Amino acid sequence: MICSPIIETEIDAMTTLANQADSDLVELRLDYLKDYSILEKIGEVNKPKIITCMPEWEGGLFKGSENERVRVILDSLEFCDSSDYVSIELKTGKENLNKILTAAKKKKIRVIISSHNFRETPKKKEILKILSEEEKAGADIAKVSFMPENHGDVLTVLSVLTDNKLKIPIIAISMGELGKITRVAGLLMGSYLTFASLEKGRESAKGQMSVKEVREALKFFK
Repeated sequence: MICSPIIETEIDAMTTLANQADSDLVELRLDYLKDYSILEKIGEVNKPKIITCMPEWEGGLFKGSENERVRVILDSLEFCDSSDYVSIELKTGKENLNKILTAAKKKKIRVIISSHNFRETPKKKEILKILSEEEKAGADIAKVSFMPENHGDVLTVLSVLTDNKLKIPIIAISMGELGKITRVAGLLMGSYLTFASLEKGRESAKGQMSVKEVREALKFFK
């Protein structure tokens, strides 16, 4: 599956672009929003969506407290259904993580637990440990995303897709120009989904390809 992150600062623009996206699902990056007073607009998105609100401490834009961030996510889930997802960071405090897990599972919303490192790529053993921790924490899907320093790091990230003992799906991404190949190769090797921008200039992370580019690459390889 291809997921397009929507990084608008206004909720109306976010929902409009989400509905126009030529992707299988969209990721609503709520940390980009300037106003959280009309989250009910999320219910107007007519395709499967991932709700996420990434904090500054993990590369996002949300500057408020953890309780405020969790409240934004919980309020947003009120306007989601069983076709949707919520993505929450592994390093979120256990109490807040459990609040989101409880609310999501009550509505049969699938939970992605994620870990990002924008500086480096851990060794394979550490990546597998992180994925295992995400599964144990209650994830329906485990996600890791790392910045590579060399091609070996890229191969390490791809290798965990085929060499792991998890019983749940995995999303594994290598960021930046070096990691761009994982945006397509990851799907071919079993990654649950890949993230692709609506178009050039709307990337939410370095190395992200556009939906059009990913579809063309997949068509070539298949």
